Amino acid sequence: MPINSVYYDGSQCRIYTSETSAILPSATSAEPFYVRNAGPDILVLNPIAGQTVEGVSSLQMAKNDCFLLVPQGDNWVAALYSQDKLTVDQLGFTKGAGGTVTQTGTINSAVTLNKPCGRINLVTHDFSNNDIQAFTLNNSFIEVDDVIIISLRDGDAKLYTQVTITTDGSCQITVGDAHNQSTGDLDVVINFAIIKGDS
Repeated sequence: MPINSVYYDGSQCRIYTSETSAILPSATSAEPFYVRNAGPDILVLNPIAGQTVEGVSSLQMAKNDCFLLVPQGDNWVAALYSQDKLTVDQLGFTKGAGGTVTQTGTINSAVTLNKPCGRINLVTHDFSNNDIQAFTLNNSFIEVDDVIIISLRDGDAKLYTQVTITTDGSCQITVGDAHNQSTGDLDVVINFAIIKGDS
């Protein structure tokens, strides 16, 4: 099956490892995406009924071929792309896919970053004495079935962080003091990455 959680330059990459054919989504109101054939066989891309790819009913991809598929009206056009840009063995996102957002206001203020991965710089806060705080990350890449991985990039050994609510377009992130001890003012930085899911 294609790997749908890899991104390059902010666009989805579909990497096929064992398939010989794949159905393209509707080109109408679609976003460009990359396709790589990492399998041993020819991969045939088939548009939906009434649409074409490169003006024909199907497009063959040899092993290690990469294409950037771009919608034009109700049809797809394809540009040959360097296969070195989309490596099969890479787990996660390619350089340039992420972004950074800095929280303003209070530790509970929402932030917005429409990237599949990135860094969140929180406002300075004292998490002493079992203090637990939550804020919302607004992100158009997030869907309710996704898994959002987060970790503390900068913080304190007494702190923990977790995602406590996931909805289409946002998630709630909690940061708390796991010990009844003083942390003092901290400039916490969180890394996150979205893994596409389905349930």
